[in-house]
Amino acid sequence: MAMSKLKVAMISRGNPEPGLVQQQLEGIDCDFDVYVCQSEGETIEAVKGVDVIINQGVPMPSTVMDEIDSAQGIVSFGHGFNHIDHESATDNSVMVINTAGFCTEEVSNHAIMFILSCAKKLTMLNDLTKNGKWGLETSSVTSNMVPITDQTLGLVSLGNIGRAVARKAQALGMHVIAYDPYVQPWIAKEYRVELVGSLNDLASRSDFVSMHTPLNNQTRHLVGADFFKAMKPTAYFINTCRGSTVDEDALINALKTKEFAGAGLDVFDIEPTPTDNPLFQMENVMVTPHSAGTSHRAAIAAQIQVGQEAARLLNGSWPMSLVNPEVRSSIGVRPLATRG
Repeated sequence: MAMSKLKVAMISRGNPEPGLVQQQLEGIDCDFDVYVCQSEGETIEAVKGVDVIINQGVPMPSTVMDEIDSAQGIVSFGHGFNHIDHESATDNSVMVINTAGFCTEEVSNHAIMFILSCAKKLTMLNDLTKNGKWGLETSSVTSNMVPITDQTLGLVSLGNIGRAVARKAQALGMHVIAYDPYVQPWIAKEYRVELVGSLNDLASRSDFVSMHTPLNNQTRHLVGADFFKAMKPTAYFINTCRGSTVDEDALINALKTKEFAGAGLDVFDIEPTPTDNPLFQMENVMVTPHSAGTSHRAAIAAQIQVGQEAARLLNGSWPMSLVNPEVRSSIGVRPLATRG
């Protein structure tokens, strides 16, 4: 009896771009179908009877996971995977794969840009200069600018983006410390990063704090009022990972009471963020629209990586970037993916 053909379902909330993804599957005999899913029911229908799911921003809560019948894995566009219930996926023996690394350089550059721009008060001085203000008229802003060289940068999480930020910050002469209970000490040593024992240690020692943790059940509101109280009044807080890793109300209150000097924020609790968000009224807060990972190159890299990971799954090997490695214990033996 002939084996049935492998099936791939690419699901998207809108405007799917399957071209580059499909190119990576050349030579694999499979059906490739594209679905726009705007409801849970449409998602459940789309993923029935397929071998691999490629997900472009479609929410997959446990109610969807429980309906997956044959798929080995979900390959998700982008670095963040908080729209996918990865714990429920593990319970259902489904691998969740992200495109870690596709935007490491972009996000780390954005974080460094915020460090430089906060220290140099870029947006405040930009506005003053355009309004013809010079010298004495700008001295209230320029008189208390903090240095960057020899300052301490504290990283919350030392994954691949955090490590890239460390490498770039060291080139600026910064001393880098990190809080990450999951990173091996020898990796920190290799990147010349000092690991600290608690978030409050990090907050109290840092001149700049930069967030680089994924958003999951363990990291929601990881940073809040206690952290901000421990920060130096001259320090800056930078977030380019996910808004909900921070208690946004506590962040707003801490900025109002001048617990620290200012912030650079690419991400927020609610996105798009309502224009009446108090953060938008503060001149010492610099904001961007969740654009840290964006560039022409990153967009192409993400599509290629998604396709390559899907190809690994279809060929029966392990993916490179498995979000829920604990799922291995409930899946049969697969050959390890080896870097070609």
